[in-house]
Amino acid sequence: MARRSLDGLIVGDWSFCAPLEATVAETIKHFAACCGPNERRVCELNPHEFVEQVIERHAAIDAGDWLQPLFCRAGDSWQLCKFEVLYRLHDARGVPFPSFVNFVRAASDQSPSPDSDLRESFCNHALASMQRVDARISKLDSELRAAMASAGVLTYLNFTAKQLAAALATPVQNPHLLALEETEYDDEPEGLAEMRHEAWAKFGAYSLDDVKPTLAEVEEELLGGGGAGGELPSAAAAYRPPECPRGHPYKALSRKYSHDLAFANRFIADFEAARGSHPEAQADLKLDEEFCCYLLGVGHAPFSRASMAAWRERHPDVSAAIRSLGVRLIRRALQAGMCVCLEVTFCDEDVSWLLEAVPQLEGRLLKQGGLSGALALPQSLMEDALLLPGSKCAPPRFEPM
Repeated sequence: MARRSLDGLIVGDWSFCAPLEATVAETIKHFAACCGPNERRVCELNPHEFVEQVIERHAAIDAGDWLQPLFCRAGDSWQLCKFEVLYRLHDARGVPFPSFVNFVRAASDQSPSPDSDLRESFCNHALASMQRVDARISKLDSELRAAMASAGVLTYLNFTAKQLAAALATPVQNPHLLALEETEYDDEPEGLAEMRHEAWAKFGAYSLDDVKPTLAEVEEELLGGGGAGGELPSAAAAYRPPECPRGHPYKALSRKYSHDLAFANRFIADFEAARGSHPEAQADLKLDEEFCCYLLGVGHAPFSRASMAAWRERHPDVSAAIRSLGVRLIRRALQAGMCVCLEVTFCDEDVSWLLEAVPQLEGRLLKQGGLSGALALPQSLMEDALLLPGSKCAPPRFEPM
């Protein structure tokens, strides 16, 4: 099933244009240039201080509800097709680091002993974000909302598996314009398959975030799927991770990971079952940056191409095994009716081999961030900046912050 195209969509008196990747990048980079860095004091807050001084006081622009664009290919160009809500304070380039990362870790199963108060704060923040995003969408012109719904322009919000029940119980006005992404931060709760089915029935889409293989899965692939009882080929036994320019490990494969390929295949099976009762259900499989490094040879770091090329030359068998795992997973997702999103900025040449190996991916491949990378824009600016009707979406003026 191909993605619906925004190009030339007309609803009522509205002519809804889908901004091209270059236009979106120009707009977001223009805004980012007006942003200052996050305060060092905020970046150094401990998790409880971060909740009290930043989240509860709504210290961030739009209370932290910023949008990153995702793109799908239309002919020879890439067009805006959806948004993902990312947390930002004042800096369009990233979260307050390490305070926000430490908060999420302490509030989830990423920690060996999650803090119960922080876990509650994390869930409440996610729910409040969804309701704020929904309220801003409700303020858009009704014909613009109709155009977005017709074109499938959804706004995705991140929830952990253990936050999903609360998300399903939270009332929203525009569920068909909202979508959820299941993040990897929490372990799988009981009844997850049933909750996923509810999510596909309620929201515009429900997707799986940050999928990547484990070292154990790669070793099994090298053994020909025969399990760990055999003897590993010398190439796998000699595996060393890629290196950054200073010689430190870069994107090393983990032995265990919650959103591994086995977990992704169970998600796909749940989606297939849900489509039996909800044929309109939508889902994307999102491949983590680390997976994209091994699959495409490109990540976020400026040295990623050189590092991955050198690694592939040293480990051709392991590289081929990871590509084989990736192609097989992508085919499985496409057969189920899903789309596939690569969470890196890539060039068409980077995916030409993948499209040749999986021709069905044409029209169902998404890229996250595109030319604007990890930059995001406050949700309250998105309508004027990128969703204006007409044939041209010109960048608005932004005042320095």
